[in-house]
Amino acid sequence: MRSILKTAAALSATATLVLVAGCGGSAEPGADYKSKSKKPAAGTPPRKSYDPPQKFAAKGVALPEAAGRGSITRDGTVARPLPLALHGTSAYIAAADCLQVLDTGTGKTTATVRPRRKPVAESDAASDAEPGAPVLTQDGELMLVPFLVEFPGKGTTPSRVGIELDAVDTRTEKIAWTVDLDDLPSWDGEHDTLARVVAATKSTAVVSTYGGHAVTYAVDLGTRKTAWRKEHVGTAAVIGDTAVSVTSKDSVRQQVIGLDINHDGKQIWKKLDGYELTAHPAGPHLIAITGNDYTSGDAFSTMLTADGSKAADLSGDLSELTCRYDDASVLICQTGEPRTLALNATTGKQLWTLPEKGTNRIAPTVTAAWHGVVYGTTGNGPVALDAKTGADRSTSPGAAPVAVNEYTGVALDQADHRTLIAHPATG
Repeated sequence: MRSILKTAAALSATATLVLVAGCGGSAEPGADYKSKSKKPAAGTPPRKSYDPPQKFAAKGVALPEAAGRGSITRDGTVARPLPLALHGTSAYIAAADCLQVLDTGTGKTTATVRPRRKPVAESDAASDAEPGAPVLTQDGELMLVPFLVEFPGKGTTPSRVGIELDAVDTRTEKIAWTVDLDDLPSWDGEHDTLARVVAATKSTAVVSTYGGHAVTYAVDLGTRKTAWRKEHVGTAAVIGDTAVSVTSKDSVRQQVIGLDINHDGKQIWKKLDGYELTAHPAGPHLIAITGNDYTSGDAFSTMLTADGSKAADLSGDLSELTCRYDDASVLICQTGEPRTLALNATTGKQLWTLPEKGTNRIAPTVTAAWHGVVYGTTGNGPVALDAKTGADRSTSPGAAPVAVNEYTGVALDQADHRTLIAHPATG
């Protein structure tokens, strides 16, 4: 069986190791094994952390192809969220048939976690799958990952496709518990349907299917049971305790609705009346909605809060709008112009914008934001900005990470623009 984790034909000097072992292979469903201990070898000093990092080592380790699968375009840009999450010194990489855990300092696989049931797809399939990123629970103890799996039939009842939601203990890297969401409509198995964990609150994980027909589930993290299920509703984001979705009003019109995740998914509000509506996650307090007004046909973009009220309207060309939360207080939004906007993540109030009138400052291509720093690139190379003011904080950070934490910045290799490199933070 061909593994998707191939040896790169050529790597620049930024990469010191290529991982070739992956999730493909003949291991039985349910195999959950560790290849290395998480404890560092005797005499190995602990890695230094920087919160937030502003410089990264020039050399790093190459991540497997699965880390960018379905997210990196042919021209070498990250067009969709990566199926990857960083936690401590580990990278958790989701694939159709496993969760791979890597040490970001050495590049070594520390665990490969497989669903207990047979997955309906394999990570070495020829098509470009787009698994969602694993999601960390708020206490940092569990990494949640959903798999589309086959539930066997009994007697005259045929087998069916469903979701196995696995909670992986971040300390042991083994499955702590599993919830079966085995009531997907039969037509879901006939489409390119995928599943993702949209968000995890203190008490609830919201899981949604996408790519085919939409279904949303709420899983109680305490009882480890399905709290409620909504068919034909795909959740775009969770704001507080509200799941937000774009739904069809009729054959043309759409609306944005909010569901109370703590009360059986009850619809608590509906807003807007338009078409070609899209919802963009915008941090824990806001969601960005773009589209066209049904009556006037005018394009609009607005920020909504958890109760459906309008926080702010965005102006200008909002094509290719993306928003990134810095996990602190600032929301960084960018359009295809490019134009970069920094907003208060709670109120939506604009803090700064680039390009800046009256100056020769240009807008960077934003790659990530974390703990008060915005990372990106310009024609001069990687750059790091202050998230609150937009001022340059580092004009030579060494990398422009697309995923970052206090230990690591994961960035596209500057030579081939296809391989993801984990660069250790150095300052």
